[in-house]
Amino acid sequence: MEFEKTLGRYISRLKYLAYQELNRELKQSNLCITGDQYRLLTHLWKEDGLTQQKVADLTDRNRGSITRMVDVLEKNGVIKRSEDKRDRRVNLIYLTEHGRELETQAAECVERVHEKITKGLTEDEIEIYKSLLQKSIKNLEK
Repeated sequence: MEFEKTLGRYISRLKYLAYQELNRELKQSNLCITGDQYRLLTHLWKEDGLTQQKVADLTDRNRGSITRMVDVLEKNGVIKRSEDKRDRRVNLIYLTEHGRELETQAAECVERVHEKITKGLTEDEIEIYKSLLQKSIKNLEK
């Protein structure tokens, strides 16, 4: 099997290009976040006050990379850390007002990227595409 024509290679290339495009959209919109940071923030927009470990689990990232991302987001005034009152070893991550304000604009950037990715595909093709990817994911999850 030729590596460049494998499903894994196509998926990897699509992910890379999608993140590059999202980063361009976020930058053009003058938002102070990256695609990876957006992914982290989506979880806080759903449920504020998560632990760093919970965010790492939800984003399939290791704790070290989440810590670095949180450091940058905190420095940029998007989030703040607070000590868990029940366990001082644990930090909870909360959105700042600025962090909450980013949600709508960032979602618009994601929507523009989604439109580019799915250009020329019918709704039925998109649903089939998602279904096939979900089956492949289930095959690898244990």
